[in-house]
Parts: sequence; structure tokens; C-alpha cells
Amino acid sequence: MAMPMYDSHSERVQSVFEEVRARAGVESRVDTILRVLKARELEVTAETRERIESCKDMDVLGTWLDRAATASRTADLFADG
Repeated sequence: MAMPMYDSHSERVQSVFEEVRARAGVESRVDTILRVLKARELEVTAETRERIESCKDMDVLGTWLDRAATASRTADLFADG
């Protein structure tokens, strides 16, 4: 009787699962930033949208989300310091 090969594949499956979960987290945070900006009626240019959507760093996205809540304009999201 052949034994299932779960153990040999479990690392790969876990890796793929974590990648999918991370991608979903990034997409969710990107969506939230854009929704906050829209709700606050701040202009989101194509360039701004592209910059937000292309970011994959959850810490940076978190900073941008915090700033989106109080920004006077979308450029404030990307301000240093």
C-alpha cells in the first residue's frame, strides 16, 4: 500500500499558503487605503493609485493607511518622516 506524499509536499503547500495569505493582506490594505482616500474625497491620480497598488511592503502600507486618515492631500501619504 502506497503512503501518501503529504510530508514531502507540506513545506511547499505551507509556503504557497503563506504567500497567498500575504498577497491577500497586501491587497486588502491597498483597498482600504484607496477607500479611505475616496471617503475623504481626496484626489487619487493614476500615478498615486499605481504607487499604492504596486507597494508590497505591509509596514509601508500601514504607514500610508495611518496617514490617509488625516492627510490634507494624497501627496502627504508619501512624505518622509
